[in-house]
Amino acid sequence: MTSDLKLPAAIFAAIVVLIAIPFLLDYFFEIRRPLLLEARIVTATGVDPVFSEGRKRVGPGEPVEAVVALRVGRRGTEGQWLAPVDRMALDGEEMEHVKSSKWPEAGRALRVFWFSVESTNLGGSLSPENAGERLQYRSFLATEMGRGLRAQRLPDTHNDDHIGEQSTSSAGGSGTVRLYARVEVVETLSDLRPLQAVTTIGVEAVFDPGFPTISRSVDFGGAVNDDVGELFRLPGFEPKSEGGEWNEATTPAFGMSFTDLVSKRFVTSSRTLAAVAVAGRADVDLESFDRLGSVEITEDRANCRGRALEWGTDVVEGDVLIDGDHWWVLLGDDGNGQLDPADAVLHCWGRPPERTTLWASLESETLTVEHARYAD
Repeated sequence: MTSDLKLPAAIFAAIVVLIAIPFLLDYFFEIRRPLLLEARIVTATGVDPVFSEGRKRVGPGEPVEAVVALRVGRRGTEGQWLAPVDRMALDGEEMEHVKSSKWPEAGRALRVFWFSVESTNLGGSLSPENAGERLQYRSFLATEMGRGLRAQRLPDTHNDDHIGEQSTSSAGGSGTVRLYARVEVVETLSDLRPLQAVTTIGVEAVFDPGFPTISRSVDFGGAVNDDVGELFRLPGFEPKSEGGEWNEATTPAFGMSFTDLVSKRFVTSSRTLAAVAVAGRADVDLESFDRLGSVEITEDRANCRGRALEWGTDVVEGDVLIDGDHWWVLLGDDGNGQLDPADAVLHCWGRPPERTTLWASLESETLTVEHARYAD
């Protein structure tokens, strides 16, 4: 190349380099940025303060906290875990992590959307043909949980929002809740589009042992098993099976019997709610109960052969009343010493369980039911 051409070529090359330098610096800076690689929900309780995955069973009034743990790293690295907690265990092992609730980079922030995972239907009837369709779960946005890595509280029930009122009376905050979260990295919290986003384990893995689930029991006292509280907030379906066993109504769709799904705190029914209340397990048949006679219930009385039933002698806490597939669990007297429609019962019939009065749970003004007692 002649000297006359070398100078323009050098100038052109210098201009190209000057133009390229900012782009190269931006590229180098971008590939060095931390990446949001994974998110998991971990929970801790008053009894077990180490935050970990999976289902937790907690007693009445026991505190529960939920946070999202993040795996953050640069391109080509495994990264490290970050969470706003002192102690955390993943995959069964306690591990070191960065204790923080902030994104590890200036000028960017974290935004968390918390969800509850609930049945799309409150309840109804269930058969082998419709179980897969009716007993579906999905995520519901739970704004009451806040927007941070640490949830402000456990979620409300949301699958009943469309009816404008709570579907049941969840006694003492009892019941089973399942959690899901989406975590985003943004420049400002008002940004419409995130720069990065990941989600926690999804609803398709609801039976996975690591799915974040909280089941809270309740103390009803007396002969009623505390574990029945874990069935609150679950859908209440009545399983039917034409020419077959009711317990197999869910087997074609889920590969599990109905009572297996109750044990996993996925669904309940009138009969299985009563079974857990008196025996602590769902797979209790009618033959396990002593039959004590028929009771006629009207708006103002409950009589057996024309006489009132006295609490403590004729009836006790944990006794059941049965009308076909519809079961009630007696909780206690309203104060007059006799069984009557104002007494408290546990009840589930085509809807989630609730604690209510006998009269409020009846579907007709006069009903004759069978009185039975679990023969443990």
